Amino acid sequence: MKLKFVRILKNCTKNQDIKNYEIMKKLVLLLALVGLTSILYAQQKSEPMKKTVVARLTIKKEAVESFVQFAQRIVEETRKEAGCISYGLYKNTFGKEAEFVFYEEYKDQAALDYHNKSEHLKQFFSQITPFLAGTPIVEVF
Repeated sequence: MKLKFVRILKNCTKNQDIKNYEIMKKLVLLLALVGLTSILYAQQKSEPMKKTVVARLTIKKEAVESFVQFAQRIVEETRKEAGCISYGLYKNTFGKEAEFVFYEEYKDQAALDYHNKSEHLKQFFSQITPFLAGTPIVEVF
């Protein structure tokens, strides 16, 4: 089948059946795209997908020091988790005064699930809930 497409493309010139030539070109490109998509899909299924979490928290100004103390423990404990690639806490210096961003990377969904069920995360949430000045924004990629 492949040789037939190539023969037809070689035999077509701009003077001979331009419409068929254009259709065949599009068909060959479509087949290449389908093949590439299949390869990428197979690769995605065979390798676990890394998970990234970005969590934004706005803390009451009077509670920032206490929040940072509790946050230090969650950072230390989470970094010990087998599936944790990175886990950091950053303070937004150009936006709201008391906005903090957790940037988290896990090797796969199972590692993220493990973290979300951990005792240290549950304890952290119970400790910092009174310090929140708004609803946290959490995005998972």
